[in-house]
Amino acid sequence: MELEKDLTSKFLSGEMSFAEYSNEWYNIEDEEDVDEASKRNDDGPLLFTEKGMHRRRKYARLPPGLLGLMGEANLRFVRGDKDTAEKMCHEIIKQFPTAPEPYQTLAQIYEQDTEKSLQFSLLAAHLSPPDAEEWLRLAAISKQREDYKQEMICYTQAIADDPHNFDSHVKRMELLDKLENMKYPIQTLHITKLKCYHKIVTSLPASEGETIMKYAKLAVTQYHNNNEMERALAVMSSAYKKCPTLFTLEDLNIFLELLIGQKQFHTCIEIFVANAGVEIEAEIQTVKNAEGDIEEQTNYLNCSIPNSLPIDLKSKLLVCFIHLGAINLVQTLLNDFLCNDVEKAGDLYMDIEEALSSAGHHELAIKLLEPLVKNNSFDLGAVWLKHADCLYMLGRESDAIASFYKVLKHAPQHPDARRKLYSILEKKGRIDEALQMLEQDFKYVVNANLLYEQCLALKKYNKLHKYLEVGEALLSKNFVRFRHQEELNMACMVRCGIELIHNFRTLRGESQYHENDIHFDEDEPFKFTPQQEWDFFLEMLRTACNLKKYFTMQRLTFGAMMSKSLSPHRMDIDFYCLQACLLSNDNHNASRFIREFAQKHPTSRTWNLLNLVINYTDRNTNSKFLSRLFQRDTSNNVIKNLFLGNNFLISGRYLVTLKYYLEYHDKCRDPLSAFLIAVTILVMAAQRTVDKHHNLILQGLAYMETYRNLRKCDQEANYNMGRVYQMLNINNLAIEYYERALACEQVAKCDQHGTIDLTKETAYNLYLLYKDHSPLMARKYLMNYLVI
Repeated sequence: MELEKDLTSKFLSGEMSFAEYSNEWYNIEDEEDVDEASKRNDDGPLLFTEKGMHRRRKYARLPPGLLGLMGEANLRFVRGDKDTAEKMCHEIIKQFPTAPEPYQTLAQIYEQDTEKSLQFSLLAAHLSPPDAEEWLRLAAISKQREDYKQEMICYTQAIADDPHNFDSHVKRMELLDKLENMKYPIQTLHITKLKCYHKIVTSLPASEGETIMKYAKLAVTQYHNNNEMERALAVMSSAYKKCPTLFTLEDLNIFLELLIGQKQFHTCIEIFVANAGVEIEAEIQTVKNAEGDIEEQTNYLNCSIPNSLPIDLKSKLLVCFIHLGAINLVQTLLNDFLCNDVEKAGDLYMDIEEALSSAGHHELAIKLLEPLVKNNSFDLGAVWLKHADCLYMLGRESDAIASFYKVLKHAPQHPDARRKLYSILEKKGRIDEALQMLEQDFKYVVNANLLYEQCLALKKYNKLHKYLEVGEALLSKNFVRFRHQEELNMACMVRCGIELIHNFRTLRGESQYHENDIHFDEDEPFKFTPQQEWDFFLEMLRTACNLKKYFTMQRLTFGAMMSKSLSPHRMDIDFYCLQACLLSNDNHNASRFIREFAQKHPTSRTWNLLNLVINYTDRNTNSKFLSRLFQRDTSNNVIKNLFLGNNFLISGRYLVTLKYYLEYHDKCRDPLSAFLIAVTILVMAAQRTVDKHHNLILQGLAYMETYRNLRKCDQEANYNMGRVYQMLNINNLAIEYYERALACEQVAKCDQHGTIDLTKETAYNLYLLYKDHSPLMARKYLMNYLVI
C-alpha cells in the first residue's frame, strides 16, 4: 500500500507518465510465463500451474466517512458546482489516494481537458476492479492520440482483466504489426508476437481449440528457432491440456520430441496410450531405493503397437522404453524396427542408438550402427564416430581404430576422434603413430585443448623439439608475433594488450591477422589460468634454452609482453627478453632492455651486462646514454669513469680515454686501472701522429710495473708483461717474462668453470718468437705444451 501511494503521488504530480507508472506496478516482462506446464517430474502426470500477470492486491474501498463525502462531491458535480466537487475529490485523494472513485469523478470534471481526463481515467481504471471494457475504451483514446506505448499497456490490461476475449489479443497483435511496419522500437514495449501467441494459448478456453492449436504451433516454431525448448514445451503442454483431441500425429510427434528432450518419459508413455492407440501392460512394484526409502517402480511387461503408427513415433516409443529401463521390451521392438529401410529411417536409427549408448546398452546400439555405416547415404563422420565409440566400449579396439580413421577421413581436425585414437594406439604400444594422431593442421581451426594434450604427450615421450614447437603454437593464442620493429617498440614502451597492436596495424592499413596465424576454436572452453600460463611459459623457455633454440626463446619472450594474464610478471619477462637477445646475438634489442635495467637496478651484475652489450652497439649513442645515466646518480662516478673510458678507447679517442682512466685510478688504485692506463699509453705510442714515442713507452711500462705489483697473480702478470715487450719487439725481455709465466701456477681453479690457465697461450707466443731464428727451441715448446 505504501508503494502504491508513493507511485500514485508521483503520477499525480507529473513526475512519471502512466506508462512508467504501470511498468513499476505490473510485471509485464514475464507475461509469457503465465503457464508453467514444464513443471513436472518423470514419475508423474502433467502438472499445470498458473500465476497472475501482476502483483496481487485487494482493491481499496472508501471508509464510510469518505464514502459520504464522495457522494456529496458527485452531487455537487451533477448540480454544476465543479469547483467544490473538485476540491472534495482532492481531499479524498489526500486522505485515501488508492480509491478509484475520486479519479473517476475528476475525469468527468476535466472532460474538456482531454489530457487530464485521460490520465485520471487511466489511474481510475488501474485502481478499480477488473474492467476490460474500460481498458479497451482507453486504448481507443490512446490510439487517437498516437500514444502507442500507452495503447499497448491498455490492451495488455484488458487481456489481464478478460483473458478469454480473443478480440483483445487480436488488437494487440495488430498494433504490433503496425509498429513493426513503422520501425518502432518494439523492445521498449516489452511485448513481442511470441509473447502474444503464448498468452493466447494459455488464456483462451478449451472451446477455442482450433485457435489455440494455430497459435501453439506458431509459438513452438519460434521457440524452437530460439532454442527455448522449455518454453516450447510449456506452450505445447498448455494446448494439450485444453484440446488433446485436436492433436494430429504431426503435433504429437512435436510434443513427444519436446517431452523427450526434457526427459519426461512417463508422460510420453501416457500420451502414447491416450492418443496413439498403443496398448501397454505394466505392473507396479514397491521397492527400496539406494537411500532405503520405499518407492513405487513401474515394470513394463508387454506392448502392442498399431501397424498404422508412423515410424517416427515408433522410434520415440522405443527411446522412452530405453530410458525407462524396459530392456526386454526394447529387444523385442528393436528387431521389428530394424526391418525398416535404412535409407528412409536412418535419422531415427541414430536417435535410438544415442538413447541406447547413453543407457550403456552398446551391444544393442551396434546393431543399429552396422546398417548405417554400410549405407552410402550415412557415410558421415558423425556416424563413424558413434560406431567407433560403440566398438571401443565393447572392447573391440582393433575395429574401433579403423572406424576412428574413417572419422578422420571425413573430419581431419575432429578433436575427440584424435584424442580417443591416441589413447587406443598408446595402449597398444604404437607410440609414434599415436603421437601423430594428436597433430593438427594449422591451416584450419585448431582445438587448444587437444594442442595442450599433445604437449603433455610429447613431453612424456621426450620429443622435446616437437614439444617446443607445439608449445609455442599453443602460447600464440595469447601472445603476439611482431611484424615490425615499431610494434616491438610499442610493446616495450607501453604495457599494452593485443588490441593496441591490432589498432596499430589497422592504422597502417594492414590486416590484424596474418595468413599464417593460428586460428583457435572460439567455442572451445580451454583456457590457461594466469599461473598455469606463467609456468608453461617458463617451461618453454627452459626447453628452448636447453635445445639452444635462442631465436625461439626470443619469439616467446617478445610475445609474452603482450599477454594480459602475464602482465604481473612484466619485469621478469623483460629480463628474459634481455637474456634471449644476448643468446641470439641481437645486440640492438638487448641494448634496449639493458638500458632500462641499468636505470632501475644499478648493481654489479647490471654493469657487467651493460658493458657486454655496449661493446657491440653504436658508440655515439652509448656515450650519450652513459652520460645521462651517470648524471642522475653521482654515487656511481667511479663506474662512470670506467664505462666512458672503455667506450672512448674502443672508438679511438685516446686522450679522453686516458682522462677517465686516470680519474678512476686515483680513486681505486687497483691493477685493472693501471693495466688499462698502460694499454692506452702504449696504443698512443704506436700512433704516427704522436711525438715523444719513447716517453710514452716509458710511461706505459711504468704503469705495467704498477699493474704487476698490484696484481696478486704471477702467471697473468708475467704473461701480460711478456705481451707488452713482444709488442715493442724487445724479445729478450718478452722471453724472460714468458718463461716466468710458464714456471708459475695456473691463474685459478673453479668447480663450475674449470681451470683458468695461460700455459698454452704463453707457450704459443714463445713458439712464435723462436720459430724463425731457433726452430729447435720452437719445436721444444710446441711438443711440450701444444700437442693434444
